[in-house]
This record gives sequence, C-alpha cells and structure tokens, in this order.
Amino acid sequence: MAHDIQPEGIHSTLVRVAGDGQSLDTAALAARTAGDDLTGAFGTASTASAAFSGFWEPRSDTGERISNLLLHQASCVADAADAFIESDGTMSSDARSAMGSMADIPLPEDEG
Repeated sequence: MAHDIQPEGIHSTLVRVAGDGQSLDTAALAARTAGDDLTGAFGTASTASAAFSGFWEPRSDTGERISNLLLHQASCVADAADAFIESDGTMSSDARSAMGSMADIPLPEDEG
C-alpha cells in the first residue's frame, strides 16, 4: 500500500476550512449583535424581555465558540500535517542514504 502526502492538497483544504471558520465567526458575531439588540427591543413588555434574555444569555456566544473550535481544530490538523510532512522527508532521506550505503556491501561469493 503506497501513501503519498500531498502538502498542496492539505494546505488548500486548510485554507478553505479557515475561510469557512472566518465566515462562521462573522455570522456568529452578527447573530450575537442581533440577539443582544433584540433583548432591549421589547419596550414595556418586561416579561417577554426577561424571557428572551433568559433564553438568549447562555446561548449568545454559541456561534463564536463553534467557529473558534473549528479554527482551533484546523490549526491542530495543520500542525499534525507539518509533522507528517517533516517525517516523510526524513524517512525518504534516510531511505536514500541506506540504499546508497548498500552499494558498499560486497556480494557473497558464489560457491557453486
């Protein structure tokens, strides 16, 4: 089974994920702002305002937490990919070196 690490493909995927994370963060901030604005928009309906505030308060940062998690996980994948790419290069170099030193090993004599 052959394995091929393609740094360009990994980078391209992570750039798309980071872009999606930024878009999600922008949308989450807009949702938080809208929710916070709505909390104060109930006028004299204090019961409705309190009910919405009770609902909104613990959820207001959910989108931002999700986008931060997405961006953090993408960063972890990038770090792991860098480690794999570095290890792949090291293994390739070590293999070439080992193959080169095998040329110095004399062949056994034929006793036939």
